[in-house]
Amino acid sequence: MRTLLAVLALLVLPFGAQARQYAILSLVGDELTIVQREMATGSRIDRNTQLKVPLGGASLDRAMLLAVDEAVRKADPAARPVLLAPRDPKLFEVATLSLDGGGTAAVFEAVRAVASKANATHLILVTKHRHRAMLRLPDGHVGDGVLEGLGFYLDHGSATRGSGAMMGDVERGFISPYTYFKVAVIEMSSGRIAAEEYVVGSLAHTVTSGTIGNAWKALTDDQKDAEITKLIRSEAARVVPMVLGRG
Repeated sequence: MRTLLAVLALLVLPFGAQARQYAILSLVGDELTIVQREMATGSRIDRNTQLKVPLGGASLDRAMLLAVDEAVRKADPAARPVLLAPRDPKLFEVATLSLDGGGTAAVFEAVRAVASKANATHLILVTKHRHRAMLRLPDGHVGDGVLEGLGFYLDHGSATRGSGAMMGDVERGFISPYTYFKVAVIEMSSGRIAAEEYVVGSLAHTVTSGTIGNAWKALTDDQKDAEITKLIRSEAARVVPMVLGRG
């Protein structure tokens, strides 16, 4: 009887619960955005200046791929995802334009040919997300304007806005890596978006007394790289099981 059931299970599998095969593709690491908060003179209105820094390598997309891969394997130990790392500028351009219209569906159509080479049943697609600035501090969130993708938000602080031990985080200023991205699970055969969730991640570091007025120097270059990578990993670990569970 057990042998018969095993044979029947093999016969039913292709028509029923086919095991999922995932491909993972990230389009968030083409640039970093450095956002600087500035207070307009004589006004309470805040305005941001933004500097886009193109990244020649794929280090941040690689970090994202590895983080999502790790999260997938923890959620499904049998999974053996295929990691895709296209560097075609046109794909990143489509992903950026999708923020203004078209969304995930438009990006999938652009990457379908690349993703199909993985022979996967599902694509886990990571793209940039646009959201109002919400930088996490110990006692809440601060920030002005709108952020997207990966970058750093700077509030340089001011010694004239407080003094001594009574200075709050905002008076002293802070530097915060941020990761605003979206994770979608897409059926390769139909293009149906099975599940989608966005991430608004940040982790502010208060400026020390020696760097008030220059928040960028509050972290070394190695620390900046480590902090944004750590944020990518923690947010991917949180959101990937959510989309897999719904998709």
